Amino acid sequence: VSRRGDETAMAAQLQTKLQTAINEVVDDLENKQLRPVRKQAFLNMAKCCDSTKTHEALQACLQRAAGPEERTQGIMQQELQEFQGRLQRAVMNCQDQVKDSGVADPDKASALMDGCLVDVMQKHIGLVPTLKKRILQRLS
Repeated sequence: VSRRGDETAMAAQLQTKLQTAINEVVDDLENKQLRPVRKQAFLNMAKCCDSTKTHEALQACLQRAAGPEERTQGIMQQELQEFQGRLQRAVMNCQDQVKDSGVADPDKASALMDGCLVDVMQKHIGLVPTLKKRILQRLS
């Protein structure tokens, strides 16, 4: 039971570590990539208000000004959603493996699940730098 408790605690710690790593990437990308683009979009939108004469011209100018920010935000969201989807599929795969193992003892099944989750979390923690690199490549 103590080994199971250790793996449960380890899985929880790794989940926290994964979430922290993702949050750090999001914060870094927000500060270094998204905010400068957002700032420029706002500055360009202000210029639109000064330089356009008609409602239609204003709307077109505002849309053009917002485009780079929307693109940047869209790329970040898409990559993060895909990463989350991969993580969810890996967790579901763990659930399937436990079911397919035929283990009837709930403690043994939980131990199998915890061990699988530890592996999944470790793998995905290792993928966070690749996630950031992929986002940066798409933004450049």
